[in-house]
Amino acid sequence: MANDDLQGMLEALRALFASIPYHLHIDMEAYYHSIFYAVMSVLGFDMDVEVAVSKGRVDAVLELPVKVYVMEFKYLHANPGASKKEKEVLFVKALADGMEQILDRGYHRKYVGSGKEIVMILKMVVDIL
Repeated sequence: MANDDLQGMLEALRALFASIPYHLHIDMEAYYHSIFYAVMSVLGFDMDVEVAVSKGRVDAVLELPVKVYVMEFKYLHANPGASKKEKEVLFVKALADGMEQILDRGYHRKYVGSGKEIVMILKMVVDIL
């Protein structure tokens, strides 16, 4: 994230999650949220999690010298028999709902006066990826 390679970070996280044996997975968003936090901490990033704002809690905030990354996590569990198209529809809807949540609750507003660029990120963890 320090060099804005968000896609690379997402691919690395997908690979990490894919490498965890299935019997260790916990079917909850907090499981993935915790792993993300642990990875970022080990990499030396000082993340704030569950940041209280006026209309709710931001899942994670990474504040760097020139940018603030405001992150919301979503976990989806697709029906095992769902088709690829059904999974894609579910994924797109969740993306839209999550970004709407970030904007409606104003998770980013706390950082508007910081002079830093604000990047709003919806982190999707889907057991279908």
